[in-house]
Amino acid sequence: MRKLAILLALFTLTAQASTPTAAEVKVAWQHPEKYTDIRPSNGTKAAYQKQVITAFDKIWADFATKLPAGYRLEVTIKDLDLAGDVNPMFRMDHNDIRVVKDIYFPRMNLDYVLFDENKQQVAAGQDEKIKDMGFMMSTPSGYSRREFAYEAEMLKKWFNRNIVPKLPATSQPK
Repeated sequence: MRKLAILLALFTLTAQASTPTAAEVKVAWQHPEKYTDIRPSNGTKAAYQKQVITAFDKIWADFATKLPAGYRLEVTIKDLDLAGDVNPMFRMDHNDIRVVKDIYFPRMNLDYVLFDENKQQVAAGQDEKIKDMGFMMSTPSGYSRREFAYEAEMLKKWFNRNIVPKLPATSQPK
């Protein structure tokens, strides 16, 4: 009986060791209180900052599903400027509103490192300045109703241009 338990334990450990781990994206938010624009149109700045970070963490988590098993992308967000501008001159029911015009395009500054399944660095970038000056023309219709849709589309373009080419050809998303 004891031999059976030991064999079962060894089999389980061997199976776990050979099973590839899921891909992962780790995001660090460096001093979000100092970012160019995470201003709420209503509510508190802290609550809105939390809402923005939660929404963006979901966007980054979606990118993890596009990475091969065992890959890890580490991202440090250094600055964020959301699409649009909150201006106290534009008020509605005692709340400021975010005015979205082409001159207020989304921007982000980040560092990143991409590791393969062997924990070897595949790609890296520092002070990557991402922006989408044509965001109002390039975002698919209907997509703009999603929260932070312009920023999500900007990050998707960056991911496809900078990360996807570094992935093995057999695992590149279509």
